[in-house]
Order: sequence, then structure tokens, then C-alpha cells
Amino acid sequence: MRRSASQTLMVLGLPRWRLQDRRIRTKLALLLALPLMATVALSGVLAAGAASAASQAEQSRQLVVLGGTAGRLAAHLQGERTAAALVLVRGSNAVAAEGYRRQTALTDGAVTQFDEARRSVRAPLVLQGPLRRVEEQLANLGPLRQQVQAGPDATSSLVVFRYRAVVADLLAYRQGLSQVGVDAQTGNDLRAAASLSQAVESLGLMQVAVVRSLGSGRLTPAGQQEIVGADVGFTEAMQAFRALAPARWQARVNAQLSGRNVLEAERLLGVVARATQGSALRLGVSASRWATAVGARMGLLHAAEQELDAELLAAVTQRRDEQRRTIVLLSVTVVACLAVMVAVGWWVTRSMTGSLQRLRAGAHSVAADRLPRMVAQLGGDHPDQATIDELMAQAAEPIAVDGRDEVGQVADAFNRVSLAAVRIAGEQAALRATVAGIFLSLSRRLQSRADRMMVNLDALERDEEDPDRLEKLFDLDHVATLIRRMTANLQVLAGGRAGRPTPEPVALPDLLRAAGSEIDDYKRVELGIIDGAVLVGRDVAEELMHLLAELIDNATKYSAPDTPVMVEGSRVGDLLHLQVRDYGIGMREAELQAALDRLAHPHRMDRATTQQMGLPVVGRIANRLGITVQIRSDFGEGTRVDVTLALHQFTVAQTDWPATPPRALADERTRELPAVVARPGPRAEGPPPAAWPPAVRALPATPAPASTPVGPPPPLAIFDAVRSDPRHSWFTSAPGDGAAQGGPAMPARWKAAADAALAAATDPATETTSHGLPVRRPGRRVIPPVAPGAQAPVPAQRDPEALRRQMSAIDSALGAAGRRTHHTLKESPR
Repeated sequence: MRRSASQTLMVLGLPRWRLQDRRIRTKLALLLALPLMATVALSGVLAAGAASAASQAEQSRQLVVLGGTAGRLAAHLQGERTAAALVLVRGSNAVAAEGYRRQTALTDGAVTQFDEARRSVRAPLVLQGPLRRVEEQLANLGPLRQQVQAGPDATSSLVVFRYRAVVADLLAYRQGLSQVGVDAQTGNDLRAAASLSQAVESLGLMQVAVVRSLGSGRLTPAGQQEIVGADVGFTEAMQAFRALAPARWQARVNAQLSGRNVLEAERLLGVVARATQGSALRLGVSASRWATAVGARMGLLHAAEQELDAELLAAVTQRRDEQRRTIVLLSVTVVACLAVMVAVGWWVTRSMTGSLQRLRAGAHSVAADRLPRMVAQLGGDHPDQATIDELMAQAAEPIAVDGRDEVGQVADAFNRVSLAAVRIAGEQAALRATVAGIFLSLSRRLQSRADRMMVNLDALERDEEDPDRLEKLFDLDHVATLIRRMTANLQVLAGGRAGRPTPEPVALPDLLRAAGSEIDDYKRVELGIIDGAVLVGRDVAEELMHLLAELIDNATKYSAPDTPVMVEGSRVGDLLHLQVRDYGIGMREAELQAALDRLAHPHRMDRATTQQMGLPVVGRIANRLGITVQIRSDFGEGTRVDVTLALHQFTVAQTDWPATPPRALADERTRELPAVVARPGPRAEGPPPAAWPPAVRALPATPAPASTPVGPPPPLAIFDAVRSDPRHSWFTSAPGDGAAQGGPAMPARWKAAADAALAAATDPATETTSHGLPVRRPGRRVIPPVAPGAQAPVPAQRDPEALRRQMSAIDSALGAAGRRTHHTLKESPR
């Protein structure tokens, strides 16, 4: 047996500590300790965050310093690459070789500075890859320089590519500085500086490509592609710089791009851009002069780049200093706040009186018991005014607190607040009940008007013969049906019923067809397997039809327009199981749970109820009738809704005939008759039978009579007379043409007249009334006269527009016939 902590202390003889035995001052001190601890913890978290931000700002500052060093190293490597290209073009020229050695010495100094800055920085993961590749490339500079100094044996394209790889890794590092935890503006500035570095690199690539083309004596396709690519890269990089850099940076760069050397470089760049493939590149200057002109422009851009790096470094340093000042200010503020909180808490604790406990108990009773219970009871199914007044009186009982001090004033204020809350809740409940009554009365009136309108429409449809007007009447009929369903929704949401009990039980197929006709897209509803012997009870039929109509309407709205909605119903044991299934996209798990929640809480009125009334209406009807509604859905495979009715809600009709197979005929052979031969002359053939073989009706099982052998029947005199005449021997001759039997041939005019008579006799009525009866048309069965023999028969022409209107009217009539509910079918005369 487990013991509580207090029981254990009593067994050990130790004093029992209970919170309700402590003084109010002790309790308030404990309550004050909790916010103090929370404040200290929150302050520690804020201080830790500020310290982390300051540390990150310091790391960002070191990375920006390394980025500036990387920019200077990239500038020296670009100069070394140009010098190497000049060496490879001129061969063993001493001036070019000496320039290359001087540039390598400058590059070595920049590499030393980069290594020192690199060792003092702990780079984040996003920058470790570019830095590692830079270190590997810098370690291979020695063999590359020896290859360049070897002279013409070196491949200029390979040398340029290896220098380009080192510079690309340095620029990638500068581009990644914007992801080291700086603010948005500093990140944009870092990306702008990296874009400027990329523009300088594009100029360097164009510089080297032109030097190589001048050395080869003509512009090769590969050389032209390199020049065009470098020019495009320079343009894109400058556009990115102008999009990211502030205005003062753009002005500074524009100021640097001026002077005689820059103009000379612009002129030469224009000549290079206009050069054609395969021709000699004539710039009017030597390769060294070209390299000097472009190098001057690159130097000005590098100078602007260094100024921007210095400004970025100052901004990052300022941010680090601000974080450090924030830590100091936060610490001082937290200490001051803690001191004030302790002082005020001690003062408040001393000012409390014994009435605080009674106030707390009364307030807790109102907040945790009386008010929630009243709200829950008022939120039921529209209580009356007497119930509302009784609940308000119970919940608004004031708290009894003596004294006029602060606690008494708080108690009085709390009493007024609770009274106002109770009054507002009661008024809202009364208002909801009034509004529900108004909606219920209004919906019933609208229902009556809709029924009257449908009766008038039925009368108009019954007497209307014009297809266009009949189609419009059918549309109005369907709109009235939809209006009646909407008013039924209002009745259900207002606490009423969706309809009146039917005069007698309704067959399940009729009920399902009536439910399918209550929606907009009724043509998509298909009935599957339905137990025709089921009769739904009088008190259930109307509301069950409305419930199914809402489910079918949801199925048509949330599935593709070209897919059917299947409705089935059959008995499963002593239950009636109905299913509505669509082939749409289905519902996700969250949507399915939300739909089930709407069904489980149909009385909850919110904004979603005003937009989608189907599930709340289904839930209310199901709760009132005791019907089980289950929704199953797999995303992408459609939705299935199962509706289950108990045994007392339906009955099973008894069939008139037992389900037994038809009785077999007696095994007797009939007498063979001679063949019938057509008489010569024109004749009109009658229409074929409507269906063959004819349907066999099931009869009660009775014993078959015993077969009795009989003799041949006596011969008839009329048969003998007919058989003796060779002209009329149509009982014995084989079927064939009349001409073959010696009769005259049928003229073509007689054959045409016979065909016309047959067509007039067998032409079915294409127009029907709303109840399926054919519409009479004068002259339809008139047989046309026989045309003279010299004239060819002219086929009858039918107006396509009239035919279209007739077919549309037939389709609308068939659809309207399926939209009649069982009330309409019983009230409408046939």
C-alpha cells in the first residue's frame, strides 16, 4: 500500500507541513519567489543570448577581416596571372619574366598575411570548404610558378585555369560572409562587396583572354567565347552590385571609374567586343599596353573594394560593441528590477488581511464552478427564459467580504464584474433563443412558400407544351427545390426538424432518389445496390432524406465534375447501412479529424458553421434520431460516408409473390404448322415486338399436370381449301419473293409509300410532359401521298434547332422527373 508524503512524516513523528496551515504572508512570499526565480532565469537567458550574440559578432568581425585579406590576395593573384600570360606569350622576354618575379613576391606577402589571419579565426561550417580549397591551391603555387618560368613549354590555358581556381575560391569565401549571422543590412553590404570582387575578376579574365588572343595572332572560337563570357559576367556582377549596394557606395565606385587610363580601357574593351571570330585581333596596342590599361581599371576597382571592406569592418565592430554594452545594461536593469520587486512584494504582503482568503475562495467558486456551469447549461439546445433566469440567479450570487479596505473593494468590483458577465451571458443566450425562434418561424414560412411555388410550377409544367418555356420551368422547379433544402437547414440549426412526418413509410429507393434530386449536380448521382424491400419509418424518412442530401451535396462539391457519386443501401443484420461515396481527392488526416469534430459537436456555432452548414446539420439530425454517421477517407482515393439506422427506424415490406423459379412447361410437342408464304402485292410490315424474349412472371409453385398423350387434331376444311390453291399456299411454301411465286413485282412507288406508312406508325413520341406522357402533335401520323413515278423521292428535312430544343426539353423532363420527392409524387395528379 502506497503512502503519501504527509502520512510518512506522521509515521516518523515529524511535523506535518501543509500549505493551508501557513500564513498568508508566507504564501505570498512563496508566490513572490516564483516570479523572482522566473525573472532571474529569463534574465540569465537574455544575458546568455546577448553574450552569444557578442561572441558571434566578434567572430563575424574576424571573418570580415579575413575577407578583406582574401580580397587583397585575390588582387595580387590576378596580377600574377596577367604577368604569367605575358611571359607565356612573349617567351623568354626578360622584361616580362622580371615583372612576373616581382608580382610573385607581392603575392607571397599577401599569402603570409592571409595565413596569419586564417589561424586566428574559427570559421563556421559554411566557410570551411572554400578556405580548405584555398589552402590547397596556395600550397601548389610553387610548382605552378616553376612551370610558368620554364618558358614556352607551359600550356597557357592550364596556367590560367589554375590561377582562376584559386581566385574563385577566395571570391566564394567573400560571398559566404553574408551567412555568418550578421544583420540583414550588413549581409546585403557583404554581398555587394562580393559582387564588386566578382566584377573585377571578370575584367581579369577578359584581360588574360585578350592577351592570349594577341599572342596567337587571331581570335579563336574558344577565345571569343571566353571574352564574351567575361564581359557578360562583368555586366551581371555590376548589376548585382548596384541592386545591393547603398547609394554612397555606388557613388564611390563611379568616382573611381574615371581618368585617361579608364577611358583607354573602355575604348579597347569596345574594340574587343566587336571583334569577329577567326580574324586577327587588331587593337592598335601591344599586349603589355592592353594589360596595363585594363589593369589600371582593375586597380581602381580594387581600391574601391578595400574602402568598402573597411566600412564593413567598422559596421561589424560597432555591432559587437553594441552587444557588449547590451550585456552590461541588461545586468544592471535586472538587478534593479529584482530589488524593486522584492521591496514591493514585501510591502504588499504586509498589507494583506485575513479577508483575502475568503475573497480567493469566492472568486475561485465563481470562476471555476458557477460561471462555467452556467455557460455550459446556457449553451444547450435553446433554453427558455425561465431556465435562463434561474441559471443567472445561481451564478450571480455575490461574494460576502467584510470591510472597506482594498480587499473589500476588490471583492465589490469582482461581484460587479461577475454580475455583468452573468447578465451578458444570459442576454446572449436569450438573444440566441430569440434569433433561433425567428429563424425557425421564417424558415417555416419560406418552406410553405416554396411548397406553394412548387405546386404552381407543377401545374404550369403539366399544361406547358413549348420546349423552351418548359425547360425554364424545370430550372425554376429545381431552384425551388434547393431553396426548400436551404430553409430546412435553417430549421435544423434553429432547433427544429427538417420536415414533417410522412403519411406512410417510404421505400428506400424512392427516398434515395429524392435525396439525390435535392442538390445542384443531381445528374452525377448514381444508385448502386439498394434493398428495395426496406421501408423507412414515417418519423425518420423526411429528415433522413435531408441528411443524405447534405452528404451527397458535399460529395459532388468535393469531387471532379466528371466523376459519379455512388449511393447504396442495404440491410446488414438488424441494421440498415447506407453509404455515400465519391471519387474525389479525399481528405487528409487533419481535415478528416476536423470533419469528425464538426459531427461530434453540432451545436457549436462559429464562423465555419455559417460558411459550411452541411456537417452541423447532419450532426444535429443524427443526434436527434440516433443515427450513426462515420466518415472514412484516404487522400487521393475519395471519401466514404456510412450512415447506420437501427431496427426500429425501418421495416421490411413483404413481397406479393414468393421468390420461386417459374414452373416448367409440360414436355409436350406441338403440332408442326406449314410455312406461311406472303401473298403477292404491296403490304406494310408492322413494327417489331418491343422486347424479346418477353419477361417471364414468377408464378406460385404448383405441381405440373401430368402429360396426357393425345392424337393429332382433326383436319380443318379451310386449311385444306387454302392449301389446294397454289396462289395462296402460304402455309406450305418457303419464304421468298412474291415474284418468284408468279405474282407481279411490287412497284417502287408502292414500296416507298409502304415505308412511309411504317415510319409514321413506328415513330415514337419525342416530346413528353413532366409525368412522362407523350405530347400530341397534329399531322404526325399522316401518311404522305405517293409521289408520281417520274419524280425521285425527296427525303424529309428536319430543323436542327427544333430538334435540339426537343432533345433539351426531353433531357430536362427526365431530370425533373428524378427531382420529385415522395411528397410531390403523391400530391401531383397523374
